[in-house]
Amino acid sequence: MSFISSRIWACRQTARAIFQYKGLFLMALCLAGLALTIPFFLGTLALSLSNPIFDVPTRTEITIFAERSAGQASVEKLSEQVKSLSLIDEVRVISKKDALALVNDTLGLKGEVSKSNPLPDIVIATAVNGATSEELAQCAEAIRKMDNVDSVAYDDRWTRHLTTLYQALSLVLMILGTVVFLLVLLVIFASVRLTTNAQRDEIRALYLFGATKSFIKRPYCWRGVLTLLLAALLSLGITALGIHMLAQPIADFASLYGVKIELRMPAKDWCALYIAAASILGGLVGSVAASDAITRMRSPH
Repeated sequence: MSFISSRIWACRQTARAIFQYKGLFLMALCLAGLALTIPFFLGTLALSLSNPIFDVPTRTEITIFAERSAGQASVEKLSEQVKSLSLIDEVRVISKKDALALVNDTLGLKGEVSKSNPLPDIVIATAVNGATSEELAQCAEAIRKMDNVDSVAYDDRWTRHLTTLYQALSLVLMILGTVVFLLVLLVIFASVRLTTNAQRDEIRALYLFGATKSFIKRPYCWRGVLTLLLAALLSLGITALGIHMLAQPIADFASLYGVKIELRMPAKDWCALYIAAASILGGLVGSVAASDAITRMRSPH
């Protein structure tokens, strides 16, 4: 056969097999579609939830209490010295008056006015993200040696706990993702091979008549491409429906904690890449399944 006629024959064989074994094809399509939906749906949720989760501030704040005798100019000079440290990202000053008002507000004494203010000026220094405990300790020690500093306090335990939690969660998600991916591959391979095994007699006949390996595999490779392409579209539809159903309830729940979460589908480019990757995978699986059938024909019984 010529190049064009062989491809036309492959197209006809692909269509004929689909209609002849439409029950097996639909079952393979549904299996592959549901299998692809699992990682795609979970990945879409993870992508939508990753920004609110990982944008939680993890920077440690160092609280610097100035000496009560320090004037405004001295406190401003102190804040500039603190800001010049390489580990400090930003600095803000809370005056004695503002500190007292904040304490009264916290204690429910909003209308109370005190003639004497026992509080000092306070400098809040925010460390850069990812600062280690050793670096924070050295920075705090350097601040203690500055003029007009009465005491320094900070607590980085929660950041260490949060970092550890992120690391453990990432490891769990990686293991879970690997297991799900392997399960998806097994289901896809089984579903595509299901329709290929139904045509063993045809493969045997073509092989006995001397057809080349690539000629025999072509219809099965194309059917694998079509199966996974339609399965990817099916998984996109199921995921879009799930995101539509969950978007508002999750947004309402997150708003109770002052967090904005917007569930959304991946960008069109990523969806197109996902469909293309699924189609290529289907072609590879179909080719492997046909090659396995041909190998079995060659092996002695």
